[in-house]
Amino acid sequence: MSNSTSGPQRHPWRWLLPSFTQWLWLLLVLVLLSATWRVAMVASDGDACMHWAVGEHMLQTRQIVCTDVFSHTRYGAPIISKEWLSEIIFAVAGRIAGLDGVAVVAALLIATTFAWLHRQLLRDGGDLLAATVVTLLAAWAASSHWLARPHVFSFLMMLLWHDAIRRPAGATRLVVELAIIAVLWVNLHGAFLAGFFVLGAYWLGAVMERDWTRLRHLTLAGAVAAAATLLNPSGYRLHLHNLQFLRSEFFTGYLAEYSSTNFQSAEALGFLAWLALWFLILVIGRPRLAPAEVVLLLMWTYFALFAGRNIALLAILTAPPATRAISGALREHAADRWLSLSARMQELDQAVRGWPIVGLLAVAYVLFWPARAEMPPDKWPVAAVDYIKTHRDQFAGNLFNQYAWGGYLMIALPEHRTFVDGRADFFGEELVKEFQSVTTLRPGWQKPLEKYAVTWTLMPVEHRLNCALALLPAEWEQVYADATAVIWRKTK
Repeated sequence: MSNSTSGPQRHPWRWLLPSFTQWLWLLLVLVLLSATWRVAMVASDGDACMHWAVGEHMLQTRQIVCTDVFSHTRYGAPIISKEWLSEIIFAVAGRIAGLDGVAVVAALLIATTFAWLHRQLLRDGGDLLAATVVTLLAAWAASSHWLARPHVFSFLMMLLWHDAIRRPAGATRLVVELAIIAVLWVNLHGAFLAGFFVLGAYWLGAVMERDWTRLRHLTLAGAVAAAATLLNPSGYRLHLHNLQFLRSEFFTGYLAEYSSTNFQSAEALGFLAWLALWFLILVIGRPRLAPAEVVLLLMWTYFALFAGRNIALLAILTAPPATRAISGALREHAADRWLSLSARMQELDQAVRGWPIVGLLAVAYVLFWPARAEMPPDKWPVAAVDYIKTHRDQFAGNLFNQYAWGGYLMIALPEHRTFVDGRADFFGEELVKEFQSVTTLRPGWQKPLEKYAVTWTLMPVEHRLNCALALLPAEWEQVYADATAVIWRKTK
């Protein structure tokens, strides 16, 4: 009887040697917490600060926020709390380590998602090389949306949701797993509805295959999971709110993450590589895909082409069939020497247990590496905020601010309520259009400033609004300017 597996399993060195999955996790953590990515995750837009600020308010008041306390334009209006749990997690991390804490949470979630994907691909029987290459390509495709925001929780939730549906299991297990994931997902991020599109693809696949037992299991699990999503602070109103927002042509055109990818940008290279991978698989490999996988591939490719925010989910969902196709091609065409080497590497990979080493390296890197997250002062009004804090008596009235800066101001100047911030779905089309009328200087652009009693503005130095206010010296005066921001104050 062979003891090729039992030997490595018993050897003490296996606790010192990390597996490929663990090395992959560590690599992603090191990349994400490098100086460049750490800043990019928190400072690409103001939403990281916005979610931190909302979570901090909930920690201070010890209750889920249900009315707005952050803006003066919609102060006291009811709020649909769709990301409260993730905001609290970010806020706890922010209390511990500031922006670095927020970045660490996002980095751990992203790294864990793709390391777990790698482990799943190996568990499904994928070749080690194929699983590693596909995982790295999937991570690259998703990198355009590596941001310290609640949507990174959806990466992990979608991975778990999809895995629960794919794995052979009885009805009871499927129902329980999807219900648990649904309850977590609906309180972590509003993209929980995407899970039901995936479930629908497998439901349709079961119909096409005439697998009526599978169809009954999916229907029961879907019904229970849908009911479980009502276990959130806003109940069914959250679902209506999300659907209404997604149906808004104004917002899907206004917000960059809902726009199609610019394929001429460097950020699109990962997505292009993923599309090229699937093109080669379909044209050269001609794999046998299950009906559900075909529906899933077509559906999410369309979603990813329609809105950039869906690219990461496309990569996560279509990685398993891609790995299976590549692994099959390797087993069919690779040399015996390669197959033997691959088998030995996978045997060793399954035997090692080096997670303590990887964990210690990650902790040491987080604690002692000098790279720190910050809001770059050349893109964010850091100096202007310092000026406002030291001249509080000059800024007692209502603020008009740049949209992208709103989230940052929520955490940097909590004593001043914003005109608008990254919660576009909360502010609604009417107010955002009023904001646009001011920033684009449309006819009647001063009316929103009068309507909301704005007494001072904080805008980028080259913004056209500053030029317009300079033409009204009897009403406005410039009280501060630097290379990034300008502050105008109403004189009467």
